[in-house]
Parts: sequence; structure tokens; C-alpha cells
Amino acid sequence: MRAPGLKKIKKALGIGLILSVLSPFLLSCRSHDHRITLHLWIMPNSLDPVVEMKRALRDFELENPGIRVEVSVFDWTVAWTKITTAATTKNGPDIVQMPTTWAAAITEMDALLALDSLLESVGGDSVFVETSMKFARPVGSDSVTSIPWFLDVRPLYYRKDVLNQLQVNPEDIRTWEDFNEVLQKILDAKIVIEGKEVAPIGYPGRGDMNMVHSFAPWIWGSGGDFLDSAMTRSRLADEESIRGILAFLDLVRRGFNNPNNLEKTMSQVSSDFDEGRLAFWFDATNKTIFLNSPRFLGGQGMGVTARNYSCMLPPVASLEHDAYYFAGGSNLSVFKFSKHPKESAALVRYLSTRSEVALYMSRISGFLPALKDTYEYSYFQEDEKRRIFQKMVKSSKSYPAVSFWGEIETNILLQHFGNMFDLIAAAPWGTWPEEGIIREIRAADREINELIRKRQSLR
Repeated sequence: MRAPGLKKIKKALGIGLILSVLSPFLLSCRSHDHRITLHLWIMPNSLDPVVEMKRALRDFELENPGIRVEVSVFDWTVAWTKITTAATTKNGPDIVQMPTTWAAAITEMDALLALDSLLESVGGDSVFVETSMKFARPVGSDSVTSIPWFLDVRPLYYRKDVLNQLQVNPEDIRTWEDFNEVLQKILDAKIVIEGKEVAPIGYPGRGDMNMVHSFAPWIWGSGGDFLDSAMTRSRLADEESIRGILAFLDLVRRGFNNPNNLEKTMSQVSSDFDEGRLAFWFDATNKTIFLNSPRFLGGQGMGVTARNYSCMLPPVASLEHDAYYFAGGSNLSVFKFSKHPKESAALVRYLSTRSEVALYMSRISGFLPALKDTYEYSYFQEDEKRRIFQKMVKSSKSYPAVSFWGEIETNILLQHFGNMFDLIAAAPWGTWPEEGIIREIRAADREINELIRKRQSLR
């Protein structure tokens, strides 16, 4: 057989060379044509949520070259409407950040994919902080409808320079009585630092949309609760719950929290702490990100509070009572209408069960991981504040995981707690409206029980 001519060889080599150059491009085009896009909805969990979330997803996309994740961020003011609309219209993202207190309500809409097999494949409930699992499997649900992502606990922020002037050791502030004694010392001392007189503590009134989170540790700390263990009766008007509510409001009665703060918004009182006007302030752990960030990024940089703050465990009613610290946070859910449930579940698994990813999210957001393994990193031991946060996680408590909790919190508690603040603000000088406050508590208690009865009648 005659060997091919030189022209044919050159032609074949030329075609081969062209194909060798074009092949990656052709494969890329083919791969691109079949690439899956997953849509992820989140809230603004960090200073630059889209950019920082994309960084968190980089390894997932490298490990899954056929999948691209598109991130959308929705403000908390519209998130509930966006998520419920998606659930009812079956038109929305594949994966959604699910705030823990919303999980039961969205689960009741039968809109979320069961994730039991995913949870089992990563080791079951024990992989996550116990509190975070409460909403993963809400009351009345036979399935896991979300996987824990991160936790929101609220420590007591304090000024080290103020306590140093009074020679107070923060570790000695353990009970409500201890706390009140220190607040009284600050009030009497009229401490001025860098030209600003420092008041003991501050918190807003009706202007705080998170006011239920503020009341919760005081209610739990005195042995009270919002609902009984069967979730069939309100406990708000129980003696223990009333005692906790009055103890929190007593910070105003004693003059530790200036009544003028009750007319302010949450951000205004928070700014008072940042700018050096308050010695104590309750807030979420992501406050540390803001205090530690430079001013050109919108933080407090080298401000007086940023240079001198730390965090402590919130005080408890007495050392005989168990300590319970409020815990909220967010899980991750997959909508049933997702066209890519397998890939969506893989993304949920990546974000929620990879400790290095959980660590990154904690670093950028200031929130705490729900994944237990993450706390083995030295990051959570090398800083005194994060050691406090970890202790709070271990003794955390969350709201009842019932589908009607949103109605209780938004339509009943916010209204009646707000009314209490209004009564205090309107009271004549030198008087304290305790009877009116208790009336509001009992009115809220009746409304919660009525709501429960209506819910039971619809079953």
C-alpha cells in the first residue's frame, strides 16, 4: 500500500491542529449549553453580601463545573413577602435562606423539599447545635425541611474603660442584682470619657422591631416562657413570665435606661453606644464586624467604643436558675418546585456541613456556625468575645417552632410590648405604670390563647 502523499499528510495535520485548538472551545460551549444555574436567595448577612457569598461558593462551582450559582439579596423588610409569594406561586429560587422563626410557617405551606436523607447522610441531628435543629423539623412536620446554617445570639456588650474606672470586674456581673448594682454605680459616678458622659445602658421602645428578642432572655431567666411544652397554652401571664418582663422594664424605672431612649429607633440607640454614650448594650454578635471595621467601610474604626469594648454573658435572675440565652439565626431550604433538587441539595450540604465554609461565613458575617465541628478552629478560642459567644450557643434557647409563631410575635407581642413602652413614656414624672403593664401582658396572653384555639378548630 502506497504511503499517503505529503499534501495529504499536511492537510490531515492541519485539520488535526485546528481540531486540537477548537476542541476545548467546543467542549466549553457544549458544557455551557448544558450548565445548570441554581438560584439562591439570601438576606444581607454581611457588609458586601453578594461578593462575599460568591467567594464562599467558589469551591462549590470549581468542584461542580456544570453548576453556576446566581445569588440574590433581599432586605429583611421585604424578605417575608418574597419568600411567601414564592411558596404560594411556585415561582422563585431553588434554595432560600430560611430564618428559623419562619421555617414552620413556610413548611405548613407544603412548599419545601424534605431533606431527611441529606441530614442522615451527614451524620444526623448531632452534627448541629441542638437549638438550631428545633426549626429544621418544626412542630407538626414529619420531615426535615431546612438544614441549620448559622446562629444569632445576643451577648451583653460593655465598655472596659468604664468598668476599669469603677474597678469592677466584668466576671463578677452574674445575676440581675449584680448588674443593677453596677448600673447604679455608673449612674452615680457621672463618668465622662473623651468629652462624653456615659449613661449606664440603653434600649429603644416601640422603635425596636426586635424587641421580643430583648424580652425573651428575661422571661426565660425568671422561669417563664411564651407557650407551654405542649404548645397549647400561653404562659405569658404566668407569675414567672411577668416577673421577667418587669425586671427588664425596671432598668427604665431605676433610671438606668433614660426614658428618652424609648422614643428612639434601634439604630439611634446603637449609635449612642458606638459613639461612647452608653456603658452597656445588648446586640447580635455581628455588631463586632461593624465595630472592628474601618470607617471608610462604614464601621467605627478607632472610635472610643471600638477601642474599649468587649462582651459578657447576659446576667441571669439568680445562680439557682438555669441560664437561657436567646438564639435565632437562619437555615437553608430547597423549594419543591426547583427543577434541580439534587444539585440544590448538594449546595445546601456544601454551605451547611463544610466546616471551612462555615468558618468563612462566621468571619464575614459575625454570626455563629450551626455546625458543631466549626468550633474546633482556634478562631473561636483566640478571642475573649468569641469564647463568650460559644458559651451562649451551648445554653441557647429559641422560640416555639410552631407555624403560628410569626402571628404571635408580629401581631400580638410587638403590639403589646410596644404599648408597655408607650405607657412608660406617657406616665407622669415620678410614677410607674405597673398595673397598666400587667394589663397589657394579660391582654397579650388572652390573644395568644384565642389564636391557638382558632388554629386548633381548623384542624
